[in-house]
Amino acid sequence: MKNKRQNYKELKYYGLHACLAIWQKRPEDIIRIYLDAKSVKTLSPILKWCSARKIAYHIIESDEMAKVSDSIHHEGVCMLAREPRAISWPQLQSWIESKKIPICLLYLDGVQNPHNIGSILRSSAHFGIPYVLGEEGKIPALSPSACRIAKGGAETVRLVSLADPVSAIDWLKKNGFFIVSTSSHEGSPLYRHHFHPRSLIALGSESDGVGRFLKKRADGQIQIPGTGEVESLNVSVAASLLMSEYCRTHGAAQ
Repeated sequence: MKNKRQNYKELKYYGLHACLAIWQKRPEDIIRIYLDAKSVKTLSPILKWCSARKIAYHIIESDEMAKVSDSIHHEGVCMLAREPRAISWPQLQSWIESKKIPICLLYLDGVQNPHNIGSILRSSAHFGIPYVLGEEGKIPALSPSACRIAKGGAETVRLVSLADPVSAIDWLKKNGFFIVSTSSHEGSPLYRHHFHPRSLIALGSESDGVGRFLKKRADGQIQIPGTGEVESLNVSVAASLLMSEYCRTHGAAQ
């Protein structure tokens, strides 16, 4: 039988924590590994694993690694692996219906910078936020650069692309979620807001903010108080503060 995973795109992942997380979470997707001599000791468990399964690995010079990985931020290791399996909206719906515990989700509206995406995934993993939603065509595919920034968080937190975000938001509201829209200058202060156990926090791009359809469906709008000396916080920093405040009330997700 043909392996369905053969049809998935192969990507060059790099960065120590990103590569270790792939090995720990989905080792079946690893095709080949490159590393420099300085990383051999650190990665020796992976190399033994590769040898036992006849998966190729190559020890190369440090100056070659930038060419192989297509990045100067490789941290001594590059892994050729298949991209992760996508999580569909129906799968997420089934997961939500099976849970009786508090759930916090994020919605990114126009946030596309891979460094911001990676930082948000890293913070989401820290606070136990399992899924980050966005509109199909607007939320970017998970890039190796974002995975490096996420420091392994991209293997724990999954992006969910929504073909019909309006109906998805309406479904969440019908199933007990409170939609919280964020703004840099409008809404009640974050530290006066009591997060509902089932919350979806919507964050917009730093240039345009949260879009109209989300604001229309939101059950509340909040801002992070500050001096006003700058226009706004970086979106990944804002996301961390919001998730932290949710977890202060309800604890990290299980």
